[in-house]
This record gives sequence, structure tokens and C-alpha cells, in this order.
Amino acid sequence: MLTVDQLIDLELRIQEEIDHLQKDMDASAEEREAVSPDKSIGRLSRLDAMQMQEVAKDAQRRREERLQLLEAARDRMDEGEYGNCEVCHDAIPWPRLEAQPEATRCGKCAG
Repeated sequence: MLTVDQLIDLELRIQEEIDHLQKDMDASAEEREAVSPDKSIGRLSRLDAMQMQEVAKDAQRRREERLQLLEAARDRMDEGEYGNCEVCHDAIPWPRLEAQPEATRCGKCAG
């Protein structure tokens, strides 16, 4: 069972990570924009730009997924359900939550 101090620490970390992800998502918007065919760049440069755009889109998808997981963890905290495995309902150990605050399963059920 988590202590009050551990829950507070995790709640602060979750909120910090949410804020950081949202800031990164806003900052990377330009990288995900389509490469305009009117833009005067060489063929290889255009291919490089398109590849970088795809990398940026993939990074954005991963940020969005992580953001959803963190927001769900915050919601579980608000509902008093945070820190319990969704499969076996045992407490998720502190080291696991400290490393991955959005975890929904204990190490035994996750593996």
C-alpha cells in the first residue's frame, strides 16, 4: 500500500509529465506539417524532409498515447483506485509505480 507521501509524489510527477508532454506537443507542431510541393528544395532534401515529418508524426503519436495513460492514472487517483493491479487487484509495488507512474498492472500480471 502506498503512503500519502508516495501518492503526493506520484501525483506531482504525473502532472509534471503531462505538462511537459503538452508543451512538447505544442512545440513540435511545425515539424509535423506537410512538406509543400511548392517549396523549392532538391529531391533528396524533400525526401529527407518527408522522412523527418514521419518521424515527428510518430513521436507525436507516442506522446499522445503517453498523455492518455498519464491522464488515466490521474483519474484513477481521483477515484481512489490508483496503485492496484487491474488484473489481480493486489497493490502495485512502489518501485514499479515510481519508474512507470501510469502502470495499471503489477509486475507479475504485466509480464
